[in-house]
Formats: sequence, C-alpha cells, structure tokens
Amino acid sequence: MANSDRQAAIERRRQLVVEQWNLEHEVVLVRSGQALSIAGSDLHHEFRPHPDFAYLAGYGVPESVLAYDAKARQWQLFGPRSTADEMVWHQPANEIGLPVDDLDDWLGGRERQPLIEAWDDRKIQLGIAEIRLQKDELELSALRSAAATSEAGFSWVYENARAGMTEREVQIAIEAEFFRAGAVRTAYPSIVASGPNGAYLHYVYGQDDSLNPTTRTIQKGELLLIDAGGEFGGYASDVTRTMVVGDEPTDVQSFLWEVVFRAQELAIDRCRPGEEWREVHLDSARVIGSGLVELGILRGEVDALVASGAVALFYPHGLGHLIGLTVHDAGGYPPGREPGSHPQSRYLRTDRTLEAGMITSVEPGVYFIEAILADPSVREQFEAEVVWDAVDPLRGFGGIRIEDDVHVTNDEPEVLSGAIAKPLRIG
Repeated sequence: MANSDRQAAIERRRQLVVEQWNLEHEVVLVRSGQALSIAGSDLHHEFRPHPDFAYLAGYGVPESVLAYDAKARQWQLFGPRSTADEMVWHQPANEIGLPVDDLDDWLGGRERQPLIEAWDDRKIQLGIAEIRLQKDELELSALRSAAATSEAGFSWVYENARAGMTEREVQIAIEAEFFRAGAVRTAYPSIVASGPNGAYLHYVYGQDDSLNPTTRTIQKGELLLIDAGGEFGGYASDVTRTMVVGDEPTDVQSFLWEVVFRAQELAIDRCRPGEEWREVHLDSARVIGSGLVELGILRGEVDALVASGAVALFYPHGLGHLIGLTVHDAGGYPPGREPGSHPQSRYLRTDRTLEAGMITSVEPGVYFIEAILADPSVREQFEAEVVWDAVDPLRGFGGIRIEDDVHVTNDEPEVLSGAIAKPLRIG
C-alpha cells in the first residue's frame, strides 16, 4: 500500500476516534510506552508499542507521544531523538514528528485545557477500542499477510514433523518459516504440545522453569497440537492445528477430531453481522456435548449438560476472541456487558453482536485436563452426567483444537487462514 494510502487510512482512524470521544477543550496524550528493563540486568525486553498508539500513529517507536488538542482539533506527534553516545551502541529510532523534548512547551501553550492521559481514562480507551473493531483496508492487508506467514510455518510442519522430534525442534522450525515468509516476530509465544501436554491450553516452552526448560519427544501415534502464528505490520495471526503423528489415528482420535471440526465449521458459517457471539459459542458447546454423549463420555440431554457445566469440563474456554494489533484484541466486551461466571462462558473473551469488519478467531476444542478430571469434588458433582469409567482411560490423551482467523463481512465469512490445510495425520 502506498504511503499516501497509509496516511489517509490513519487520518480516517483519527477522525472516527475524535467523533467517538466528542471532546471540546481537552488535550489527550496517547503514549507508545517505554522499553522495559529486564530485572537485574542492563538489557531490555523487546519493545512493542501500546496498540492504541500504533493504531493512531502508525509507528512503533518507544517513548513517543501522540497528542490531540480538542479545542484546535489538531493532532501532533512527538518522538525521541537519539544522542551521539546512544548511536555508538544502537541504531537511531525513526525521527517521527517533533522532538519529544518539545512536548512540555507544546502543553504549556494549552495550560488551561484539561489534560487526559489515554491510559488512565476509561472513556478515551473505550472510544479507541470501539473504532478499532472494524478493520480498514490497511489493517486487512496486514492481517492477510500475517496469515500467509503462518501458512509457511504450518506447511513446514506437514512436510517435515515426525515422531522422534522434540516439541522444541518443531517450534524452532515453524517460527523460522514464519520469519522467512516475512513475519517480524511471532504474534504470541508458540504452543507446540504433544501427547498429554496438549491438555494445557497455553503450554509454552520454558514456562515450567525458565533456566531449565523441558521439551518432550513426540511419540508415534499421539496428538500434536500447534497453536502459533506470525505477526506482520503489528497485526497478529492465530492458528491452531491438531494432528496425529506417524501412525493411523485411533477411532477415538478420529471421532473427537471430527467433532471439533464440525463445531468449527458451524461457528465459522455463523460469523456474520447480527449474530450474537455468545450464542455461537453456546451452539459450538452443544456440538461438542453431542459428540461426547455419542462417544459415551457424557450421558443426558445436551442442553442440560451445557447448562450444568458438564460439557465445560472438556471444553472450558471460549470459542474465540477478536484479533488485530494484539492477538486478544480490544473491544471484546462492549459497554454494559461483563463476563459471566457460568462454567461454559466464564472464559469467553468476546460477548458482543458481530459486525462487518471484525476479525475473530474460531477455536473450539476438546481436552482431557488432569487437574479437572482428578478433582474428587468434580467427580462427585458430575457423577450422574460423566461416565468416569470411560473418561479415565483417556486421561493423558491431551487435547484437540482447530483454530482459524475469520473476517466478518457483509457476504460470506472470509477465513484469512483458510489456505492452511487441516490434516488429521502427518508423518
């Protein structure tokens, strides 16, 4: 996209945000944030700008400020200037806007106007979040490019991953392919979980002990769950595939994979303007619940099993979340809606009416989570609904999740990650 188109898109975003804020005399400061020091060292964590700043400024430079003067209806960008000493060690940051040292003088000329720090003002944050919901063409281009980098990584997995490799080997290789395809970084810590590790929803290398991380060797015939994605232009891709490695799937593996696949297909087709996301989520839980009844894991009427929380024992998370400048993007809950406490929806990251322009993940799953299934109080509570004799042999099974990124349009849903195959078996 040409620079002129990019700047026009940013100007349009600013205009929409101003209309949402409806301010008269205030000055708003939107800060990019600072590079954070790593504890006990002179190093810094990798910098990522606050997404509101990235959205309205189009840059990712630390210690920058975007200011809006409501009285003058004027935006002004301020950025740091590197010193000669700093440039001995580091390349200079892009020189954007006016020097950030000029900010105090700029504010001094507006000393009678109320000053609002965007990070501390709920109205300002909500105003930006509501506008960020609908992605413009500049954003959609970046999101499609992010999905393309993810496709490169998963294609490597399908062609090369095999039993005997470690989870870490697969992680390194898939991420390398993301980067070769143009990703700036991973959109989030990659999840590469084999066998029982797939039952941890966010299984991440090094989370057990950062100094002495473990990695598991992938065994023939077990499930490999990979939840990973590249980031492009600040925009995330979030994709999950689950596969049996190196052997024909068992009947249970095939059956549950197909159940999850059907739940995802139903939910993707429902990604249309006017649909209530909570209802789409609950319908996906009914598909999962019906499959668990058919398999003999649960017994009873499906709606009652969803209502009681029995299905949530095996599908505890939400169907998906908004995606954009962060992998769990802003705007999941509109004003007036709050997360509930029901087991089937307490982890729901989004609860709103879908609108054209939104990007959401769709990621149903089935898991055999030891921390849940081994809890005596859970086993007692659900004794009438869970067939524990059928469940216990599957402890250690892991989990199955299938996830894609979906663009809600006024026509058919656009699956941004749709080019990434969904094999049941690899290797």
